[in-house]
Amino acid sequence: MLLLVASAVAIRAAENPTAAFRREWEGRRVTVQRTLLTLVYDERSRVSKTTRGKREGLVVATPSKGSFYLFTGRREVDDITHSDPDRLFAMVKTNYRKDRNLDDGYVQIVNPLHLVQYDKGIQLVVRRVEIDRSTVRLVLFKPESTEEMATSLTVAWPTPLSSDFEERGEIERLVSQFVVTAPLAQP
Repeated sequence: MLLLVASAVAIRAAENPTAAFRREWEGRRVTVQRTLLTLVYDERSRVSKTTRGKREGLVVATPSKGSFYLFTGRREVDDITHSDPDRLFAMVKTNYRKDRNLDDGYVQIVNPLHLVQYDKGIQLVVRRVEIDRSTVRLVLFKPESTEEMATSLTVAWPTPLSSDFEERGEIERLVSQFVVTAPLAQP
């Protein structure tokens, strides 16, 4: 029995630091501290099929440049960033309008519909944590939903993240500017 407990402790100690971060954050209920925004949009595929009501969280926090809004580029369009969400909305509409090849007019590849705001005090749940070379993204859902994401918060690091994830403290500090762990409901 003692050997089993010791091996479980050793496995936990050897756990990858980013995997530990992911495990500790996924499933966590959080309260919004600073407004988070989501762009709701329709997207037309290359074969003219339209996916309706897609959602993308826009808020990006950085350790040196503060925060801004980002719509990740697709279909040969660069990322779109701005400090004003209304301006970003207009830029998405403009940048994803493409001329038709044979017909007159244009086609809207990404058609932004509206922005959804998650204001201070709203509770959400971290359903997924995505960590890549230089970003950490918390994907947030409404507590009662497991199907549709509400928004996301991305922390963009200026350099590649270290293998031992020594940036974790600063990343959590940036996250805490936008969301904090929600208190457990009282019985």
